[in-house]
Amino acid sequence: MRKIDYHMHTCFSADSDADPKEHIQQAIKMGLEEICFTDHQDFYYPGTSFDVDVDRYLETMMDLKQTYQDQLKIKIGIEVGLDCLYQDDIKNFIQTHPFDYVIGSIHAIGNTEFFLPGNFFDGKTKEEAHCDFFEETLRCVQQFDDFNCLGHLDYIVRYGPYEDKSVDHALYQDIIDDIFKTLIKKGKGIEVNTSGFKDLKTCGFPNFDQVQRYYDLGGRIITIGTDSHTSDRVGENVDRVIEELEKIGFKDVSTFTKRVKDSI
Repeated sequence: MRKIDYHMHTCFSADSDADPKEHIQQAIKMGLEEICFTDHQDFYYPGTSFDVDVDRYLETMMDLKQTYQDQLKIKIGIEVGLDCLYQDDIKNFIQTHPFDYVIGSIHAIGNTEFFLPGNFFDGKTKEEAHCDFFEETLRCVQQFDDFNCLGHLDYIVRYGPYEDKSVDHALYQDIIDDIFKTLIKKGKGIEVNTSGFKDLKTCGFPNFDQVQRYYDLGGRIITIGTDSHTSDRVGENVDRVIEELEKIGFKDVSTFTKRVKDSI
């Protein structure tokens, strides 16, 4: 199975100061075969602008791709915050730029995000908040078509004013199954986001039981991404995820060019 990192942020994202060249150097050091830069584009995020300077981003990454072409395969992607309030804007943005790969992620719901205290979680039990998150994720994968993989399915576990932030997937399995079935029907995939090891200790986002469920339902499109915002995390836990994916039954990870899955 190929060693890839398909979720990386740099100084082109509002929440990172990382030099993309240092990401590349770390990827080479970690023995990765292919990486994809996926800086943030969110059309609404309270308190912060996540508008990427696309022209400068593409120019910079194309130059780096050329410079390191003999050492590492580099793709240029984007992580878009899926939001049903901005469906036309998101569709137009993706379709008018030559990205290799698009992650669709849920970062906010109804103009409220999860990071700041209050807002989304106000007046909700943990179970109600998690249910709302998975229901919104289902709505987004049903309504959006211009993305390749769903980002960090268990993202909600990072946040919330609860002593125990863990997700009891059994409570929402019907919704999660519908998410997986919709993705599979549309020819989309999921990622295993290794930043989850920090929060969940034993697995990424989503946990491997859910990755197994996705596989059992027929899902075969899968990527691995570290969600690196600093260069030291590039490639982190990729080998560990590969071992788990092989146990589940995956033969290889998926990579993309011009938003089309590569043929291996």
